[in-house]
Amino acid sequence: MGKESIFKSKIGFGRQDITPSIGIYSRCWGAAISDCAKGIHKPLYATAMVMASGDGQEDLYVLVNFDGTLYANREDEWEMRKAVIDALGTNSAQVMIGVSHTHSVMFLSRDNADKPGGKWVVPYLNKIKEQIIEAVLEARQNIENAYISWFKGSCDLATNRDLKDASSQRFITGYNPKVTADETLVVGKVTSSEGDVLGILVNYACHPTTLAWENELISPDYVGAMRETVEEQYPNALCLFLLGACGELAPAHQYTSDTDIADLHGRKLGFSVLGTMHGLSQSDELVFDRMQESGAPLAVWTLKKNKAYSEVLKSKVEQVPIKIKPDWQDHAQIKRELEQATDRVIQERLLRKLRVQQSLGDTNNFHLPVWIWRVGEAFFIGSPAEAYSILQIELRKAFPNSTIIVMNLINGANGYLPESHLYTEDIYTVWQTPFDQGGLEILIDTCKKTIQSMLHN
Repeated sequence: MGKESIFKSKIGFGRQDITPSIGIYSRCWGAAISDCAKGIHKPLYATAMVMASGDGQEDLYVLVNFDGTLYANREDEWEMRKAVIDALGTNSAQVMIGVSHTHSVMFLSRDNADKPGGKWVVPYLNKIKEQIIEAVLEARQNIENAYISWFKGSCDLATNRDLKDASSQRFITGYNPKVTADETLVVGKVTSSEGDVLGILVNYACHPTTLAWENELISPDYVGAMRETVEEQYPNALCLFLLGACGELAPAHQYTSDTDIADLHGRKLGFSVLGTMHGLSQSDELVFDRMQESGAPLAVWTLKKNKAYSEVLKSKVEQVPIKIKPDWQDHAQIKRELEQATDRVIQERLLRKLRVQQSLGDTNNFHLPVWIWRVGEAFFIGSPAEAYSILQIELRKAFPNSTIIVMNLINGANGYLPESHLYTEDIYTVWQTPFDQGGLEILIDTCKKTIQSMLHN
């Protein structure tokens, strides 16, 4: 509980359906039992929020999240994002587009056009681009004077998924009950001048991997039921999910084809969101009033509402220098290994490695972009990496008087950022990533310095 000012701006929301066709290539797991979607669990959506610090087009800030896994091809991602930037005529530093990271759709890449069901791939990529633009334009049209109040809560859906196998001494990716996970839930309630709820921002870190290799349905995973649960209580508002730093976080009960379990997870998070919104906001605080003698000496605390507003809206893009592992720099070698592989699972691993390597550009001089927005006294931090939760933990610890929203897989995708001490272990997030040891710590340090600078300038 603190005295954080409420953010005041012009804000609008929009949403469009981006559900693909049944039969589209949708292989996301190396162990997948089929290549093509055979049905729809729940529709997929793109949800947009637009903020404006002034009357001009150049002042628009665009935040989008859509139900997708990730962009495996950086050209496809940039084509989509540039189209959004051009449609609004805004600055690229003021656009953040992320995915929910559901694993029940395909990796987004036109390279999949030659796969079974691939004839729908390029049309679907175009559909995503067009529908995101429509959602953003709808949000701009719906802009009105509005306020964001922040709430902090928790939900125990997320658990640690780095489990050491005692028999082999390697780590396997699944529930580890011995490690405490970051369960932090950040909720933003966007209200109009009349007090109507326009939108609800949900920042939570947990891999949407409930549904896995035996699932044959297109699905938003737990995010779908979470959204429905929240919007049932606020039917005139749109819920915008923002995936947090979930590098090592996932549900304990996962890797199933049972959509009821995904829905159960979603309702659990949704009810946590609703409960959090009914608590004290970060703008309010309880202050000690007096002692009242009764059967016991009673401490009486009074609610004090902070009516101060902040209209600060700033953006900055930092380029964080991170070393790339030597074995990720030889494109030709990775391609040769892929051509020689016969096992389907190994082929999937090498294909992903090749795509990530291509997405990095100059591996000898790589810089990870990180978008940082100051929104009133809150900060939105997003990058294409899949950072471990220590990123959000450390930033929230460093800036306790500011709401910190950390987002993975923003404006692209390129690899995990595990903690340095894990690089001596046989663990998926280390051997899968192109980033060398120490990258996460450099990112944390850069974000701290930038936030500090933006607070005082």
